[in-house]
Amino acid sequence: MAYIVGLVLILGIIFSVTSGNGFISNLWDSTTKNISGLAFPKTQKEIVIDNLNSQYDLLDKFFSDTALSLLQNEDIPAKDKKAIQGAIQSFGNSKDLVSQIGNLNRDDKSVTKALIKKMFDLDSEPGPNPTYIPPNCELACK
Repeated sequence: MAYIVGLVLILGIIFSVTSGNGFISNLWDSTTKNISGLAFPKTQKEIVIDNLNSQYDLLDKFFSDTALSLLQNEDIPAKDKKAIQGAIQSFGNSKDLVSQIGNLNRDDKSVTKALIKKMFDLDSEPGPNPTYIPPNCELACK
């Protein structure tokens, strides 16, 4: 039985190297993605960013196709065309900001940092710091 499993693995490696499919790299990537998904589930920030990106895809289709055809239409007044142009610029700026937030969030959550936070339960917010009174001062209530 072990002979057959070893033979299949060797043939799989040879096939992936010769065909360029990257069988081993795809298997490794999917395995590490599944393990990291189970060990470190998505935070609320990541879920919100993913939702924004999915909604931006729909808006991107609108602004790249429909809005440009509206700008070229002669029946639309110049005031409305100017408003559409402003909306296109605002959309582009906000899309850049969302991608920057996603990159910052991705950079902020390294595997080691997340592991340390999870192991030592550092995600909880600490309470307020107590006030320090130096020993040479007296605290008197009147």
